[in-house]
Amino acid sequence: MKKITLSLLLAGMLVSSCSENAKRLLIATGIGCGTGLAFGAVYDEMQRAKDGKERKKLENQVFNVFKKKKAQNNGKIVGLAAGCAAGLGTGLYLNMMKEDIKQNFGKDGIELEDVKDRNGDITALKVKMDGDIAFENGKSDLKGTGKANIDKLSEALLAYPDTNLAVTGHANKTGSESVNLKLSESRAKEVVSIMSDNGVEKARVTSVRGLGSDQPLPGKSPADGANRRVEVEILPKS
Repeated sequence: MKKITLSLLLAGMLVSSCSENAKRLLIATGIGCGTGLAFGAVYDEMQRAKDGKERKKLENQVFNVFKKKKAQNNGKIVGLAAGCAAGLGTGLYLNMMKEDIKQNFGKDGIELEDVKDRNGDITALKVKMDGDIAFENGKSDLKGTGKANIDKLSEALLAYPDTNLAVTGHANKTGSESVNLKLSESRAKEVVSIMSDNGVEKARVTSVRGLGSDQPLPGKSPADGANRRVEVEILPKS
């Protein structure tokens, strides 16, 4: 009910001053994006706007509504209902999520970095955190800043249900690589477990991997303790 009410408010803010095409787009977005008719109408409108400038104009209208509603929420996360990504498109949906998290969690050191394809389109978001998701030497249980970061990230993920997650664990180069591989996988699974405890469905996690010490951080030696980490990538649902 909260999401439906929010979406109706989103639509009402600009609909009176928009073109007929924009009105259809905003109304379809505003009724929650959760029904086939709703996101189908948005998708149809986007498809009709084959000219790049016209499509961009429609996307900007939706994004501006989102930003205005965001400003009225006094720091609260806005989020989008299930089904929105299908109508708005991957790039716009992920861009809205990035903007929302920046305003809500930027002060806590959490931000999202664009992952783009060769055409420059946003295909995913890589999570960046102050203090990262770091682990003690030889351990896979998460405490302190790392645990707090995952708790905050979970809150954001719950507001954006049209996303999946790829979780990758890493280790620094000490001891045998077979041990490092198992340890890095255990770290990835620990992060998934914490997110699940926070209400993020495990079905959204499409990849859980441990890469051992094969991919140290840029500028860090393989043995550096900063490589004891987990990385999370946010992907659109296929």
